[in-house]
Amino acid sequence: MEVKLDTTLMLAVYIITFVTGLPANLLAFYAFIQKFRQKPTPIDILLLNLTISDLIFLIFLPFKMKEAADGLQWNLPKFLCPLSGFIFYTTIYNSTFFLMGVSVERYLGVAFPIKYKLHRRPLYAVIASVIFWLFSLSHISIVYIMEYHNSTDSTEHSKNSCYKDFNEEQLKILLPVRLELFVVLFCIPFLICVFCYVNFVRILCKLPHISPQRRRRAVGLSLGTLLVYVLCFGPYNVSHVVGYVYRKSPDWRHFALLLSTFNACLDPIIFYFSSSTVRKLLNNILKRMVGNLQLTCCYRYFYCQQWSCTGTLQSKVATMLSGYSHLVLAVHIITFLTGLPTNILAFYTFSLKVRQKPAPIDILLLNLTVSDLIFLIFLPFRMKEAADGMKWYMPDFLCPLSGFLFYATIYNSTFFLTGVSVERYLGVAYPIRHKLSRRPLYAVIASIFFWVFSLTQLSIVYIVPYYNPQGDGMFPTPVPQNICYENFTNEQLKVLLPVRLELCLVLFCIPFLICSFCYINFVRILCKLPHISRRRRQRAIGLSLGTLVVFVLCFGPYNVSHVVGFATDSSPYWRNIALIFSTFNACLDPFIFYFSSSAVRKALRRLFANLLGRLKVPTCNRPSCCSSLADSQTDKDLELNPNEGSAV
Repeated sequence: MEVKLDTTLMLAVYIITFVTGLPANLLAFYAFIQKFRQKPTPIDILLLNLTISDLIFLIFLPFKMKEAADGLQWNLPKFLCPLSGFIFYTTIYNSTFFLMGVSVERYLGVAFPIKYKLHRRPLYAVIASVIFWLFSLSHISIVYIMEYHNSTDSTEHSKNSCYKDFNEEQLKILLPVRLELFVVLFCIPFLICVFCYVNFVRILCKLPHISPQRRRRAVGLSLGTLLVYVLCFGPYNVSHVVGYVYRKSPDWRHFALLLSTFNACLDPIIFYFSSSTVRKLLNNILKRMVGNLQLTCCYRYFYCQQWSCTGTLQSKVATMLSGYSHLVLAVHIITFLTGLPTNILAFYTFSLKVRQKPAPIDILLLNLTVSDLIFLIFLPFRMKEAADGMKWYMPDFLCPLSGFLFYATIYNSTFFLTGVSVERYLGVAYPIRHKLSRRPLYAVIASIFFWVFSLTQLSIVYIVPYYNPQGDGMFPTPVPQNICYENFTNEQLKVLLPVRLELCLVLFCIPFLICSFCYINFVRILCKLPHISRRRRQRAIGLSLGTLVVFVLCFGPYNVSHVVGFATDSSPYWRNIALIFSTFNACLDPFIFYFSSSAVRKALRRLFANLLGRLKVPTCNRPSCCSSLADSQTDKDLELNPNEGSAV
């Protein structure tokens, strides 16, 4: 049971890492190669080597995907097993070394600016890179040693597995080496990194001529690097110490290793904060993408404070707005047509369930449905805005109201999805205690708290458009008419951008981390139970992956735009494109309802049965049909009702 969980989770993580990490690292590789051919700096050389290490890892990652798809059995040529493992583990410690090198270069540049500028040579970075590669490769050669050391004593199962199931003789060699990896290749680089970045930020913030934007980038670079160390490399290296103490690998080691996989996705974020070359290239690509969507630089007046567009460019504004507005209108129509009937069905189902015997999860999902329905009811105002070329010709009071409900739906969803994940996790982790103390009143109180907290945070929608520190009754600079919640002044952005960053951290990151923790453990515990049917196990995995996909795809890009906007002191060009993704949340939530509630599944079955009855579909009296119906009834009897999750 546990192997099936591991393979499903591993495969999902590997696919996400490959899909997101490969294009980002290819982009960074292209940027550093261009810079390297012109005038390389030491930091560019270090980051280029880190990018190469990540790309090699991503190229070999499909072998790990194949292993996960085969149930952690190695059915590929035998020589690829130690090679893929060698690349996998080398990437971890290459990253610790090169991130440490970047931190040292940053610190020396601000602590000893004149002396460092006189002695800085690209050759030193090349020598350091060679040392880092040789040092990590030589240490990770233990992968080859363990693969062929005393292999004749291996069991039949271990012969079909790759770099696991070690015997006692192998562990006597491997565990001390792992402890050395923890001390030398993780702790020392991490401590150096912490020292350098703490002093780097401290010195930089004391300099009077440093712009706030550069200070924010410095803080972002420091925090991003340290988070990669703690979240990606920390758990895996701690497993080395635990394994050395207990003389065996801990059970959670595979999960810790999965976290290190995300390093290939997070490194490009560090590249963005570390290198102006990457930032410039990314801005150029985004401008081209925006141009392909018929949103050229002239359309910037819709986002930024630059509202003048003269000459022939001004004549193209209507065409640019038309292209974007058509895209927005199409997305809103699709969302409305698909989301409204499914959410109405869910609302009807949860209302009946709450009137009969309410469970906490039904109350949470009912509130989420109400939030989606309010959003869908006000969505026609957004359609009208898109149909008018992104101009607001409706009553002015509807502009902040529709925006308020639009953004509130996003963060209402994060809260209620997190609440559902917590309820699911408690039901399987502490079944008896949760069943005895579970009360619908607690879900009602939590729902009220979620509504109040998200609505108060989103009150910024009403505050910012009317914020005027000059107090003269007018905006400091001319504002284009008929634009809804766009074109903020510098004074307004000083208020808005920190609030957006808070929204990202408090209303997205914290719920996402809680949700990830709860669903990973929910599925892990559920798959260990022997009497749980395969169908319920698949639904549990579907619920978990579906919720996390909604977080990443619908809410992720929009909240990342908050961080980028705070770092650059302006809303990014692609912010409104990212906002379009969040619209699909109203369509995807009903899928989560389906996996979360048996009431929704039963209502959907009854609906289809009624439709088939009205269409007069003939019933089948053959034995095969009867057998199919019997199997369906058996699955239904074996199915565990979510309201009785504590029975697990």
